[in-house]
Formats: sequence, structure tokens, C-alpha cells
Amino acid sequence: MGAQPQPPAPSRRVKLFSVWFWFYLVASLTVFWFAVVIPWLLITPFDRRRRFSHWYAYTWANHLHAVSPFWTIVVEQAHRMRDDQAYVLVCNHQSSGDILTMFSLRKQFRWVAKRGLFALPFLGWMMAMAGYVGIKRGDKRSRERMMAKCRRQLERGNTIAMFPEGTRSTTPQMRPFKRGAFVLACESNTPVLPVIMVGTHETLPRASWVFTLERKIYPVLRVLEPIEPAEFQHDPERLADAVYERMSEEIARLRGEIEARGGLEVRPQIGG
Repeated sequence: MGAQPQPPAPSRRVKLFSVWFWFYLVASLTVFWFAVVIPWLLITPFDRRRRFSHWYAYTWANHLHAVSPFWTIVVEQAHRMRDDQAYVLVCNHQSSGDILTMFSLRKQFRWVAKRGLFALPFLGWMMAMAGYVGIKRGDKRSRERMMAKCRRQLERGNTIAMFPEGTRSTTPQMRPFKRGAFVLACESNTPVLPVIMVGTHETLPRASWVFTLERKIYPVLRVLEPIEPAEFQHDPERLADAVYERMSEEIARLRGEIEARGGLEVRPQIGG
């Protein structure tokens, strides 16, 4: 499988937008953090699941989408993620923009993220306030602590969100899945909720801070049907393989639908 198709070099206008966007992201994050500190201190003793903190995080993320003239995220089949059910949510990973894109679901979940992110001013502090879970790559003890924290979050009714590839893919095909998400699902008997994204690479390629858009596009975030671990006798290997196959098929189908309607520049007609 070849590398991701590379968009043309960005124009000066797009480079200027990129500088403005990252400056605005940092500035708005700083303002949002200072605005939330006192409400967080007052509400958290009565908000064991940290729902307010996550709601505040996705409000900030979605306002960033709203101020961009170059993309609108299209969310499909979000009703498949029930509010009264916890999931182990897994999503493909193509771009640095995927994390912000996932907030377009406007649903409650808790990220598993690199521990280093929690050390960043404002961003890391907000992640900790929301109850997100950190992990140090390659550290067995960190992985064990992460799994224990994730189990506690699931027991509280919170969905856990992971990128099972572990890092961003450089090709249209997903990287092989790591097994942590599926071990967690099997051990806790929690359904896996696959979510696929197409279009974020075209917005912000891997390892780049410069956006590549000259015209507005409509990246798509689609929620698939939940998968029960019991369907695979609570075997993490079989579960991971089945989820990988289903997500790969659905990504190919979604890319075909986008191509058939004329590309990412054409907004799809959706329902649900």
C-alpha cells in the first residue's frame, strides 16, 4: 500500500491562516482554562464523572471548528453511541487534527493520551481536570496503571476513547492495532464502538503544522455499530482482528461514497 496522497503545497494565504489558527488555539485555550477553573472547583465535588469538564473541553474544540473557513466536520450515525451506555471507543488516526475532530461527536468520553501531553500548560491541565487517562509508551507499569484507571472510568459509566493504531498512519490503510483497547473491552465486558474518519489527513497532514486547503472541505466522522466482546468469546485477538476488518471495510466504503459525490469539497446529504 502506498503512502497517503500528498496535497499540493499550501499557498501563502493558507500558511498565514495556519499561523493565525495555532496562535488562536493557544490564546483561546488559555482564556477557556482561566474561565473554567473556579466553576470546576465548585462543580467537581458533585460531578464524580467529570461530565462538566469534558463538556467544557468539547465546547472549546467545537468553537475552533466554527471559526475555521476551511472545513466543517460532518458527523454521521452519532445516535449509535447511546448516552446510557459506556463503550471502548476506537478510531482510525491520520492527522494531528483527529483529536479535535472527535469532539464533534458532542458525546461524553475520556481520552487515553500520551502522558507527555499532560505536562503541557493549559492543555494538559484541562485534560487532567476532565479525567483523561495518561500512558507512557513502552512502560509496562504505566500501561497497568492506565488499564486500572480505564476500568474505573468504565465502572462510572464513562466511555474510554483510544486510537488503537498507537500513532498516525502514513498510508490510506490503518496500522496494525495494538491490543490494549480490546483487552480492556474483554476484561470489562464493554462493547467496542468503532468510529472512522476520512478527510482529516487532507486538512492537516501527518507531521505538519501547516494546513493544506485552498477550498472548504467536509471531513466525515462516522459511528459504526457497537461490537460485543461476547461475539468473540472475550478473546482480545479475535475481537481486534474483527474490528480492524470492519473499520477497514467501512473506511473504503466511505472513501468510495466521497469520491462518487465529487470529493470532500461536496457536502454529503445525511441523516442520523
